[in-house]
Amino acid sequence: MEEVKPLTVWLLSDGAPGHLSQSRGIIDSLATRRPVEVSTVELKIRSTLWKRLGRLALPHIRDAAGWFRRIYGAAPPPGQPALIVSSGANTLLANALLARLHRVANVYSGTLKGYDPAAFDRVFTVVPLDVACNHVLPLPPVPGELARPLPLPPEGEKRIAVLVGGDGAGYVFKEADWRAFGAGLAALARREGGRLLLTTSRRTGATAEAWLRDSLPAELIADAVWWSQAPRKVMRDFLGAAQAIVVTEDSLSMVAESLYSGRPVVSVSPALAQPNANDGAALQAYAQRGLLLRQPIAGLADVALPARRAAVPDVQGEIADVVLALLEPKAP
Repeated sequence: MEEVKPLTVWLLSDGAPGHLSQSRGIIDSLATRRPVEVSTVELKIRSTLWKRLGRLALPHIRDAAGWFRRIYGAAPPPGQPALIVSSGANTLLANALLARLHRVANVYSGTLKGYDPAAFDRVFTVVPLDVACNHVLPLPPVPGELARPLPLPPEGEKRIAVLVGGDGAGYVFKEADWRAFGAGLAALARREGGRLLLTTSRRTGATAEAWLRDSLPAELIADAVWWSQAPRKVMRDFLGAAQAIVVTEDSLSMVAESLYSGRPVVSVSPALAQPNANDGAALQAYAQRGLLLRQPIAGLADVALPARRAAVPDVQGEIADVVLALLEPKAP
């Protein structure tokens, strides 16, 4: 049997973990069908002026290598890729310029921020962009180990995982929100006859943790990570041990990982919640697809957890189909 040569994929990275996660999700999806050889190209914008000019001039740029040097302060990397993948606004120009330079397919995950859609072969989003290159996914790309539903937890006392973020992305939590969150979680745990597996995060902060902890009876907590005191990376373990999940809406990555777990998921928001249009539309799309139940913190005490596990879409398979179609030789 003839050995299939690995596809050389360039992953363009701006250093942001969330963007890197989406790019790896695309590549890991492709790797379920074809062997891949990944080269990560680290990028840092050197000139914001040239970046702005490049965005405007992109449809007319012929000297792709020269523009790459002006914007990123370095020569294009050596070699010849078969595919270019990236996520994050600071990778958009590099993605388009390198694809033009090497005459290869390129894909991007995220909104286009005003860049010429004709410069990209496919753009993956969870909200429609109304451009020809857009492919709308039911959930964002995530690395392979996160893209498959978790096994059912062992029989025993019910556990509810609670993933807690904090201020950011248009969400502002006040003392009243944290105390209402604690009271709501307590009411939910008692009604469901279970206990909580709770973890806060870097964004939560010591003061907010104190308000939340003060509002939660200790006997309702099976395990807790108070990040400001003793950080532990437990999210995957907590999701695997839980029958249901409550997550704050300020982190779309936490919401997405919760949804991929296959558990029923409730997302909660404080009184002051003003996500940007794209984030708000993504959350609404998840809810419309039946993947997510959205709830203000003030109403958490009255929420009934969904009785069934969510059906997790095969996002990996969908991405692989789309990308492989780009790489297949075109008929004459």
